[in-house]
Amino acid sequence: MSTSKPLRVLALDHYFDQDLKALEAQSALSIRRLPVYRLREPAIRMMGEEVGMGFESGLKLFTSEELRLARETYARWLDKEMRGIYLEWPFDIVVLPSDIFFFVRALPTIAHALGLPVVVAQKETTVSPETMEFEAPIVGRYAPFISDWMAVCSERQKEYWLRVGADPAAIDVTGQPRFDMYAHATPPDRKSVPTVLFFSYAVDAYVPEADLGQAVWQELRDETERVLVALARASKVRIIVKHHPQQERRGEVDRLRALAGKSWGQAFVVADPEADTRELVLAADIIVGFQTTALYEAVAAQRPVVYAAWGKDWERHLDRLIPFHDAPPGCVHHAQGPDALRTFLESNPAPPTPDSRVWCEEALGPIDGRASSRVAKGLARVASDWPQEAREGLGRHRRSYLVRMLAGASAAEMFWLAARVPALVLGRTGGVVLRQQRAAEFRKVAMRGLRD
Repeated sequence: MSTSKPLRVLALDHYFDQDLKALEAQSALSIRRLPVYRLREPAIRMMGEEVGMGFESGLKLFTSEELRLARETYARWLDKEMRGIYLEWPFDIVVLPSDIFFFVRALPTIAHALGLPVVVAQKETTVSPETMEFEAPIVGRYAPFISDWMAVCSERQKEYWLRVGADPAAIDVTGQPRFDMYAHATPPDRKSVPTVLFFSYAVDAYVPEADLGQAVWQELRDETERVLVALARASKVRIIVKHHPQQERRGEVDRLRALAGKSWGQAFVVADPEADTRELVLAADIIVGFQTTALYEAVAAQRPVVYAAWGKDWERHLDRLIPFHDAPPGCVHHAQGPDALRTFLESNPAPPTPDSRVWCEEALGPIDGRASSRVAKGLARVASDWPQEAREGLGRHRRSYLVRMLAGASAAEMFWLAARVPALVLGRTGGVVLRQQRAAEFRKVAMRGLRD
């Protein structure tokens, strides 16, 4: 592998966009994103929907004897798929946001047979007490670390993977690429009508699997939202709500629209689902949230943070939650009830003190603007240790493969384009448009490959 050329990285894009954006800015890397649907959807078809539901239950099912034949079938399909992807765009290394997902468990073995390493640039950051104590043994039993190297954000994240059973020599603390943006952030200017960014959450988030589906945080979230709406209606703040990707957005938006009333769309708005969390944090004057890593991010960004947490359910689950309530002075403002939340927001709370960086980096790792560079260097080091002979043999068939791919994708695109008219008559255009778009995507990939 020539050191003068960028390292070709095939990266699985699964809730990984911000880290990939940071890595894509590294001139030493040339990254092609592999959309998660290309692996997850076939895996679901072969193994059934239940394998993707729940955490422990899904992992148990995936590893069960019941699914052995389905796993083998999927592994054969994945082997063919990876060979095809390599012929589309020869890459040097595979990067995953994690290797615990059922649809990538066979990937390291397959990639190794092709002479390719697989590494994890771990997307997860904060580790709650519950995650450390209860989740690590489950992962260690059903989905232990199987890749060649892992970059993690912090020593605490490394401790988690050591508890899972990973080899310490295979893990490096690099910081989190997506947090490089916060390295030189400064506190916001004070405004008469500050912008408050509220990180919403599902009412059954952050609870044990046995409590999933229960409205554990309903009262807490409702009380928090009522305070925010009242202040927005009084023109004391401007509220932006950022939903968690796993919340049911349409229903949540309808619910908040009814709650906000006349302030909706003006003093009370909902962030676009594709909005970059980091940019929202940096554009806000105050951050309000519950159990989101974004509170640590906001401290790193020197934004005043109000931790809205109170009530009997919070107290009951306290030992399992991220201990924002135990943060040292100068890090976050803990609102222990609706009145306290209102007071904090009306008083334009102070930003974190310089000493807060130490507390913040215990959870997020070093925030010095160089995490992306450290990860890029780690990828290059791992890739350089792998011989290319197996890849070169596969690459000799590349042009004929791309010609066949171009012909097939072009035909499929024309077919689905023609199908749009009858689909429109039947009111079923959604699936047809998606298939046409995917065929067009494959056609473009083939054309780019032939131009290489």
